[in-house]
Amino acid sequence: FCHWLLTMARYAYAPLSVEEGRGTRRLPHEAAAEAERASKVNERMPMFVGICVLVAITFVLSRSPQGGNAVVSGKAGGPGGSGGAGVSTVPEGTATVGSSSSSSHPSSVIANAKGGDENMPPVIQISPPGSSTATTITATSSFTDSSSSCDCEGKVDPATIDLGSLRAAALDATPPHIIECSAASDGESQSACHLPASTRYAALKQKGATLWMTGCSGAGKTTIATALEDRLVKEYGKHVYRLDGDNLRTGINRDLTFSEADRAESVRRTGEIATLFADSGVITLVGLISPYRGDRDAVRKRHEDQGIPFYEIFLDVPVEELKKRDPKGQYARVESGELKHFTCIDDPYEPPAKPEIVLRTHELAIEESADILFRRLEMDGILEGAPKLTPPGLPNPDGDEVIDLHVPQHLKAAKKLEAEGLPKVLITDLDLNWLQVIGEGWASPLKGFMREGTLLEVLHFNSILVDPFNLTENKDIQSSTTNFETFKQFRAPDRVSMSVPITLSCTEYTKAAIENSSQNAVALTTQMGNIVAILRNPEIYPNRKEEIVARMFGVIDPGHPYIEQMYKGGDYLIGGEVELLDRIRYNDGLDQWRKTSTEIMDEFKEKGADTVYAFQTRNPTHAGHAYLMRSAGENLKKEGYKNPVLWLSPLGGWTKEDDVPLDVRVKQHEEVLNSGLEHPGGLDPATTVMAIWPSPMVYAGPTEVQFHAKSRRSAGASYFVVGRDPAGMKGSHLAVEHQDDDLYDGDHGRYVLQNSPGIGSMKMLSFVKVMYDIS
Repeated sequence: FCHWLLTMARYAYAPLSVEEGRGTRRLPHEAAAEAERASKVNERMPMFVGICVLVAITFVLSRSPQGGNAVVSGKAGGPGGSGGAGVSTVPEGTATVGSSSSSSHPSSVIANAKGGDENMPPVIQISPPGSSTATTITATSSFTDSSSSCDCEGKVDPATIDLGSLRAAALDATPPHIIECSAASDGESQSACHLPASTRYAALKQKGATLWMTGCSGAGKTTIATALEDRLVKEYGKHVYRLDGDNLRTGINRDLTFSEADRAESVRRTGEIATLFADSGVITLVGLISPYRGDRDAVRKRHEDQGIPFYEIFLDVPVEELKKRDPKGQYARVESGELKHFTCIDDPYEPPAKPEIVLRTHELAIEESADILFRRLEMDGILEGAPKLTPPGLPNPDGDEVIDLHVPQHLKAAKKLEAEGLPKVLITDLDLNWLQVIGEGWASPLKGFMREGTLLEVLHFNSILVDPFNLTENKDIQSSTTNFETFKQFRAPDRVSMSVPITLSCTEYTKAAIENSSQNAVALTTQMGNIVAILRNPEIYPNRKEEIVARMFGVIDPGHPYIEQMYKGGDYLIGGEVELLDRIRYNDGLDQWRKTSTEIMDEFKEKGADTVYAFQTRNPTHAGHAYLMRSAGENLKKEGYKNPVLWLSPLGGWTKEDDVPLDVRVKQHEEVLNSGLEHPGGLDPATTVMAIWPSPMVYAGPTEVQFHAKSRRSAGASYFVVGRDPAGMKGSHLAVEHQDDDLYDGDHGRYVLQNSPGIGSMKMLSFVKVMYDIS
């Protein structure tokens, strides 16, 4: 029987015949497939072989007469004994057990009627593949009592088999790596045979992880896991699954008791399930008492070996508090003597040595505990599918790519020399502002002035499609020449906020110069004659001014200051990716406050920020502003953040003539920081970063405020303070409506920003009016 099992195991996974209906004719590819299968025979199904052998052992033991001897020995896996476990069953009194090297069969059965000491219990030996040594297991019950209550009719009493030891020995004898495909070699990771984790996570927009909640009964494991699951699924649309005693012991663990060995097996099985779930991208919440530290550490190691995040969460609650809660009445039953061997009372519980998180749930509300876990997942980037590019707690830029388009130092000389020989495009001061915005990463994932397709998405959707991980072969969609004839089968999977057109206009003369050039690039030159950037692969298309203005502003006001600038532009637009030849400097005494998005993020990291909230200014700050900024920080601390950092972010680009000049605003901000918290209008410099945001102001109300918020996220802000009528202004005397009155309703900006497409996980700190005592 054993020989038959071992022989048949070699052909596991063999496909069913598909030749019915076409006779015995074989196709060429079928012969090749069969040859390939034959070459892998010895690599498959070692666990199946081991199980079959254990079944055979049980069968032989059950058929052996009482007091008789039986020996079963063998090797699995074909020639050489690879791919399975050799198993020997030694009856009472047999001194030596092993595989017979002289046997002509892979396995053999030998039975003797008598022999040995009848008081000796059965012994089972399990040998690892290719090993001459064996693990010996002796049945736990004694066979010395001839008056045993078991009427087994000469067969082995099942009660005498120590299943825990059998299971442990079988696991020890099983090869740790089962080869699934030819891409992975023996002993290597099976990741070569699966979809890469980075690709899976990017598509799912989350990473897999296991949160293992351990603690005494009644500590709140299931309750907190349920609250966290509810929040992650309903509010954030994440894939989450909860594993606990209720759904495990009714299925995969229903054969297990509460013995120490079976509890260890329960933890091992649950750990394996959690590992697979998390590897598939599911956030897995495990709630098990799991009393033994060694068992939990084994699960941790399993995750670490697979590169999967593992969080051990200790619910540290005093036993006296648990007795008061007693949700299932179990502690009362223990007190009455009805329950014995109850963990944390008369059975041991070993607290974690170094848990990732400790929850004292008797001191925390349920939602507070769930929020602590949520913040940790958020901080570690588990709730995002992309690799973490920013310090803990800070979001990735839009498009999951840090944009810095400055030419590396060692290439500057060659690039500048190249630029001298390219067609020149004259840019305005306003264009220079936008070039700085693009090059320093404030409009991520944009890498140049918008091409026609990108502009259309911005005008119609206030957002653009991106595919940063090339899931649909659309990675270069925004940097490719617009094609109105053919479209990809699948569109890019992600949409990010981009509400303001960032375009570069040119005249008919410049257009002709570019088209007549043999170069596929142009040099961008300031009005002072300085070449500041190279624009690659230029795409020239009509500047449909009226359409752009109408969709961008939604009002008719020829006297609007930015609309006037747009109508002054040329009749064509140039799209293409840019390379900045040097940092853009203005030499106005304020350059120390002009920092790139990555430089600002580094400052947040130095201050230990676990979240950042941005406050934009285009006017001097006053005590009301200071109150709002301070209050926002305190509110974030109440939400569970330890060190929220304020980003005081004055707008530094072009503004209309009657706005307060930048130098005045910056000097006033410096005084606000120098005054500190002792002054009613001061701010704490230890928790504040000031940096100029280089964008021009376009005064487009609800449309523009979306860009204000999105741009701050590129440097690490998770919150944006927004007030009444953001980015708005009064209509000019040429406005069709709202002359000398607000062009936009004061509440619309905050509402649109809160619900805009592509805004992602960024949150708004909203306020309407602030009044304070001036007496």
